[in-house]
Amino acid sequence: MQLSPLSAIALVFLSAIFSGTVIFALYAIVGPLSPDSGVGAPDWTPPALTVVELSAPKLASADVESLSRPIFSKNRKPLRKTDSASAWAANLSNAPTDLIVTAIVRHKKAAQAFLFSAGSPQGAWRKVGDAVDAWTVASITSAEVILQSGVQSAKVKLYKPPLAPHETQH
Repeated sequence: MQLSPLSAIALVFLSAIFSGTVIFALYAIVGPLSPDSGVGAPDWTPPALTVVELSAPKLASADVESLSRPIFSKNRKPLRKTDSASAWAANLSNAPTDLIVTAIVRHKKAAQAFLFSAGSPQGAWRKVGDAVDAWTVASITSAEVILQSGVQSAKVKLYKPPLAPHETQH
């Protein structure tokens, strides 16, 4: 049987590839034959960390600028200047002093407010008609909860008005 020159070249080429593959596999399994021929891993030490003294973080309640703007408002503009801190306090004069509104959610015509009070220190979602301590939720707007207790009514706002520059604390 006689091979054509093209078949002989293909056979030599395939045998060379097979031989190279076998040599590579043996080298990968056995490794270098002499201990000096391999490249060792360089000595590595972790970088030293420097300790930096940081000042105490600023309390979130001290960030008057962020707290004076409605979070969920499209334009995040500050509340109207006509709402002063004294007018805000006057509106709350007959409201329960321990009641805090932390969130108001409106969906279609329904609204709910997340309220913290003495009777619910862990907080709870309330809707119109729900009782909060001795008060009843009369209505919920986008920025306040209106409570009723008999003939008395009180507004508890979600956001306090911004403080005047002379009222800010540092």
